[in-house]
Amino acid sequence: MVTHTLVFQFTGAMTEEDRARFFREGAALVLGSGLAESYRHWPHTPLSDEVGAAVAPVFVPSAMAQIKCADLDTMRKLFAYPPLMEFVQQWQARFPYKAVSVNTED
Repeated sequence: MVTHTLVFQFTGAMTEEDRARFFREGAALVLGSGLAESYRHWPHTPLSDEVGAAVAPVFVPSAMAQIKCADLDTMRKLFAYPPLMEFVQQWQARFPYKAVSVNTED
């Protein structure tokens, strides 16, 4: 099993309703591809301002998501899946966001 963890940084223009739709549509697309075993997401829980200022983050997260695939080859197929590429392009055009990812083997 391979886990792809995404850490998103959304702009202030993206409302909570937009984020809910982003994750709802993303989950449906990823799971509907038949390539992912699971998909989950959750919001970032920030520390107090004092702690945040002390570590001077260069990337302030908004939310995370995890996608699990059977193996690395399946994950490669998922990220080459044309509907997923279209989803990313559409949301990036509407609300440019940044993302950092990490892959781990379970």
